[in-house]
Amino acid sequence: MNPLSLYLHIPFCRHRCSYCDFNTYTSLQDLQGDYVAALEEEIAQVAGLAWRAGQLRAVNTLFFGGGTPSLLTESQVGRLISAVEAAFGFTADPEITLESNPETVDYNYLAAVWDAGINRLSFGMQSADAIELELLGRTHDVAAVFEAVRQARAARFENFNIDLIYGLPAQNTAAWEHSLRTALELQPPHLSLYCLTIEQGTPMHRQLQNGRILKPDPDQAAEQYELSCRLLAEAGYNHYEISNWSLPGYECRHNLAYWRDHEYLGLGAGAHGKAAGYRYALVRQPRVYIRRMAGAAAAEYPLSAAVVQAHEVERPESMSDRIITQLRLLEEGLDLESFERQFGQTIDDAFNGVVSQLETWDLLRRDGTKLLLTERGWFISNQVFYRFI
Repeated sequence: MNPLSLYLHIPFCRHRCSYCDFNTYTSLQDLQGDYVAALEEEIAQVAGLAWRAGQLRAVNTLFFGGGTPSLLTESQVGRLISAVEAAFGFTADPEITLESNPETVDYNYLAAVWDAGINRLSFGMQSADAIELELLGRTHDVAAVFEAVRQARAARFENFNIDLIYGLPAQNTAAWEHSLRTALELQPPHLSLYCLTIEQGTPMHRQLQNGRILKPDPDQAAEQYELSCRLLAEAGYNHYEISNWSLPGYECRHNLAYWRDHEYLGLGAGAHGKAAGYRYALVRQPRVYIRRMAGAAAAEYPLSAAVVQAHEVERPESMSDRIITQLRLLEEGLDLESFERQFGQTIDDAFNGVVSQLETWDLLRRDGTKLLLTERGWFISNQVFYRFI
């Protein structure tokens, strides 16, 4: 069994960004203490189920996601790390990441969470343009990002990520280049660049429907992505995953676990997980999550008392998962020999004619025993993945 990855969902925010469709709440921070206690209970409960099932393993990566995890107090962050250590234990060199909004942290906070065990940060910069930040509903400016990074380095953090969003309504390539070059001034070890998707139910979707913003231009977004690939390569960054670049040795180990199709546990309201042959989701509403963890009985590993949806991953879904996740890794790709060993047939037999057709269209290529996206395939990867569902 591979080492375990844990994701802890922290659903609290001070303000909801206009593009956000994550499970977050802006008026429930009075629940924060009870929520952390419920998370501690779920951590212990799932570890107990794992022990009884012979599946208990040390944690190699722990990721605090949200929401805005940096709204947790230093003490609450430390309590949750201690709960994971007591229940599961850590490997010798775990990666422990805290997502942070730049305006929510200062030196004292960052130094305290470093002492508690956090060793990687992920800052939501999103843009260097004030108008774009307002469009996205962000409550910080670019100066706050520079200050947060400065304070993080002073607090001994060497490993951190910067998030940026491209493909915004009316965003031209020059504006995107300005944001990207501004982020590079910070010399981040890792960059995640995401193309905007306007999801139904978000404030931005309502703005689009009301005609207040223009529909994003996919051709413009493709040009911005192409520019990103070129500029980041020139700056020495390795494009190791479709949306992620890093300096050598700073790849995100937690996300690599997802993309290598390893098992992971999702804990907390609205989290998702995949382990022991199950894919599952937890109840979304924090109050209900707290109540369930206070009284409901657990089922079997990895399904805690807060799980509301679960199904066994059957062979076709498992094959699709393996292909889609590993093809996201632009250098590793899909290990064809490992696929055949696991499923007892080649990918060509399992998906008759699909791979050869995608190779003909210059969207996939073989490199020895690896199957990889071509550069052309990077731009329309979702269409490639759809062929394997």
